[in-house]
Amino acid sequence: MQNACTLFVKIFFIILLFNQHVMASSTMTNEQLMDVKRAKVDSEAQRQQLQKSAVLLANYEIEAKKLVRMAENGTDSDTITRQAGELLDLSEVVIDSARFRLPQCDEYLAKSISLRSSLNEISHERLEKDYHHDGALPKAPAECYHAKDLFVHPATVLVLTRDDPALSEHTRDSIKKEITEVLAHTEFVRQLVLY
Repeated sequence: MQNACTLFVKIFFIILLFNQHVMASSTMTNEQLMDVKRAKVDSEAQRQQLQKSAVLLANYEIEAKKLVRMAENGTDSDTITRQAGELLDLSEVVIDSARFRLPQCDEYLAKSISLRSSLNEISHERLEKDYHHDGALPKAPAECYHAKDLFVHPATVLVLTRDDPALSEHTRDSIKKEITEVLAHTEFVRQLVLY
C-alpha cells in the first residue's frame, strides 16, 4: 500500500511539473507577443530604467543558474536562501519596469510582489495556490504571468529552505525545478518589457 501511495505521489508531481513547464514555455506565441499593448517610452529617464532592467534581467539569469548549481552541489541552506533573496531583489526592479511597460499588469504585479511581506509565515501549499496558480491575484492578461514568476519562483525557494533547512534531496530537486522553470520566463519578459 505504501509503495502504491508513493508511486501515486510521484506521478502526481510529474504531471504537475509537466503542466507547469508547458504553461511556462507555451503561454504566448511570437504573434501574441507582438500584439501586446505596451506603454511608450517617452523620456530619457524611462529609457534608462529599461536599460537598467535589461542589465538586471541578464544578472537574474546568471544568478538563477548559479542557484540551480548550488542546489545540485549540496550548498548549505543559508547560502541558497541568500541567493534566492538576491533573485527577489533583482526581480522587483524588472517588475517595476513591467508595471510601467504593461499597465494592464500593474495591479496583478503589485499584488504579486506584496507576497514578500508574508514569506516568513505563508505555507508552501498556500503560496502554490495563491501565487503560482493566481488564486489570490486579480485577473490579468497572459502577458502578466511571466514577470510575476520572476518573483514567485525565488519566493518559493525561500519557503522551501525555511521549511526544510536540512535541504533533503526532494527539497533540492524542488529548488532546481522552481528556478529552471523561471528561467523559461526570462525571454518572454525581455521581449514584453524591454523591446
